[in-house]
Amino acid sequence: MKKSKKINQYIHLLRSWNKTHNLVSKSQENNLQEHIEDSLSIFDNTSDTLLDLGSGGGLPGVPIAINGPNKRVFLIESNSKKSSFLLNATNKMDLKNVTVINSRIEDLHPDQLPVKFEIIARAVGTVGHVVGLTKNLLDRPGIQLKLMKTELQLQNEPLPEGYVIKKIYKIPSKEKDKDRILVTIEKDG
Repeated sequence: MKKSKKINQYIHLLRSWNKTHNLVSKSQENNLQEHIEDSLSIFDNTSDTLLDLGSGGGLPGVPIAINGPNKRVFLIESNSKKSSFLLNATNKMDLKNVTVINSRIEDLHPDQLPVKFEIIARAVGTVGHVVGLTKNLLDRPGIQLKLMKTELQLQNEPLPEGYVIKKIYKIPSKEKDKDRILVTIEKDG
């Protein structure tokens, strides 16, 4: 199945399940194409193995998995209703490169995951909050955290001690979100 057909199927499934599962807010349901484009805006700046933290309705993980069938994508979602949607949708779309994990990220043991991966977070919380949630994984060598933020958010959210910003990539985006960035964080040293 072509990528565009899978994206349309994903949108259809998301809207259908959203009626009963609150996967995205009602106001954002009309902007799904924009959210998918936003998710794909970081595609070239992600590794071959990623964990989508707080995947919710599957953004950015599902569009990335559709666009990159050679990437391994782990959708981490603690809400069982949202995890059920993710499992159903990825099975219906036959996304063999996706694994859905119904768990809080801080409860995951490193042995449950590949040796090397990136953690992607799109709308999970402040820099400090996300670093705190992912500390048990981020403290392993070679693991990076990539946060989709705005420049203003990054300025106003202090980085916890012991972690460094390795790279900031300016996300190409529409007029209203010109200051969107992808921030790469890892353990210092």
